[in-house]
Amino acid sequence: MPSARGKGYGTDVVAVLCHYGFIVRGLQRLQIETLSDNAAMLRSAERNGFVREGVLRSSAWVMGEFLDEVLLGLLVKDWKPGSKG
Repeated sequence: MPSARGKGYGTDVVAVLCHYGFIVRGLQRLQIETLSDNAAMLRSAERNGFVREGVLRSSAWVMGEFLDEVLLGLLVKDWKPGSKG
């Protein structure tokens, strides 16, 4: 929804999912794969401590063409709850 863009909701959602994954589920690592042109998702992930680990070249078929995806990871030992940014 365009009216919700730029308000930090995506960053907040990623933070909640990190808490769920690390605290509630006890996971060691979280991973995000998103299209390379999804600047909002990349920003939200990086604000929560995710690190770009690589590019999956031409790995997503979107509207008749192959696009790159970015792979991001976050380890529990690197996670800083409540820091966005």
